[in-house]
Amino acid sequence: MKRLLGICISMQMTFVLLFFTGITPKLNSYVGATIYLIIGLASLVISLYLAGKKFLLGISFIAFIFSLLIICFTIFIYFLPEAGMPPEIPLFE
Repeated sequence: MKRLLGICISMQMTFVLLFFTGITPKLNSYVGATIYLIIGLASLVISLYLAGKKFLLGISFIAFIFSLLIICFTIFIYFLPEAGMPPEIPLFE
């Protein structure tokens, strides 16, 4: 269980490092969105599993909230239009 929590937190820290180091804008938009969504969904599943097993419930809940923020951030940045500009990845044409 501790290993799963460590994996979950390390994936979330990887997201933070990718975001603040500026590596993601150098990549293709589709690659960046895929990486962010994989990190967000995998850490969401792990945190829900840990919360279901009642393992360190407070930390699991914080990891769950941060996973939701990663997913919402990715949707906001890549899939929603902003100020009349089209989205980076258009879902519907």
